[in-house]
Amino acid sequence: MVIVGSGPAGLAAYRAILRACGRAVRSGELHLSVISDTPDFRAPGLNADVLAGHLPAEANRTPLRRLLPRATVLVGRVTQADLTMQRLQVSRADHDPYWVGFDHLILSEARPDFRTGPLAAHLEARQAARLTVLDSDGTGVELALAACERQRRHAPARAPLSVTLLCSGELPGGRPGGPSPVRAALAAAGVTAHELTRAVHTASDGVRDQYGRLHPSDLTVTADAAPPVLPGTDSLPRDGQGFLLTDATLRVPDPANVWAVRTAAQGDHAGRNVARALRRREARPVPDGQWTARSVRLGHWNAVTHLHAPPPLTGAGHLHLILRGRLGWLARTLLLGAALPRPAERLRVALALLRPAPPARPDTPAAPRTTDQPTPV
Repeated sequence: MVIVGSGPAGLAAYRAILRACGRAVRSGELHLSVISDTPDFRAPGLNADVLAGHLPAEANRTPLRRLLPRATVLVGRVTQADLTMQRLQVSRADHDPYWVGFDHLILSEARPDFRTGPLAAHLEARQAARLTVLDSDGTGVELALAACERQRRHAPARAPLSVTLLCSGELPGGRPGGPSPVRAALAAAGVTAHELTRAVHTASDGVRDQYGRLHPSDLTVTADAAPPVLPGTDSLPRDGQGFLLTDATLRVPDPANVWAVRTAAQGDHAGRNVARALRRREARPVPDGQWTARSVRLGHWNAVTHLHAPPPLTGAGHLHLILRGRLGWLARTLLLGAALPRPAERLRVALALLRPAPPARPDTPAAPRTTDQPTPV
């Protein structure tokens, strides 16, 4: 059994298989392998908090070998997938490329995790005065606001950072152009937001959108990168966003022993279906009527959290609950804590997120350029 990807979906699949087939794993009858391009587990929802400076980067890292004690963790990348022969070629830094066989394969198709380190380094060194963020699902909103918040906290005397947000869809929280907490937060932070605008060309001097407009930029970051396509899986059907198409059981129709998941809930369901397949039982479809939650960080102690319950859970129509401000922040903290794998990480992150916002540093006048005319701040 091979799992590609170490995000929340891959971790949930591992735990589901271990719960259902723990005796077979301990006896060596079932061998689990996890292939990851990083040795650590990172919760994707905490990137904005790390960039804003409210959470240390180490708090969002957990060694995979500590979380996957019953699996063989291969830190590397898949360079070729031979689905006919049921094997993967793995390239590692400390080893020559070699093949790993599988009877069942689970592909965790999470979007590439945005690394906040390079962006923070650019902001600290003041190598980027104009920042452009490309977004499609709200992650770019968090990064744009966190970049502005970081500069206000760490370098208030510098000129304001010019941030442009190009969102290929609609901003979360209302119709385009209508009032919403997200648009209000972007306007208050000085972020220029363009909805329903897709970037078609990125150059060193800026980004050109679908309407031919050029947005000058010193640094461009992408928050909506498509999931990586493993070499050898190019012929498999995919949707418009680049994700693999599956049936109701999360199985790729052809071949029948490959499963694709995106979220932790899907990973848990796919892991249980793999355990059923190993026992020669029929796989079950994903059940209807599950809660869904989505939270957008607008600042420290400020978030918008959407909760949705379908009719099978409510007994009536759809239930939508929107929590804003501090209440939305508390709900976001609970959701992020539930996504972390260990109780110690949950407590540490919760304490950091619930800490009161530190007061902003007072503005310090810049040194005058001449002896008779001071420089305005």
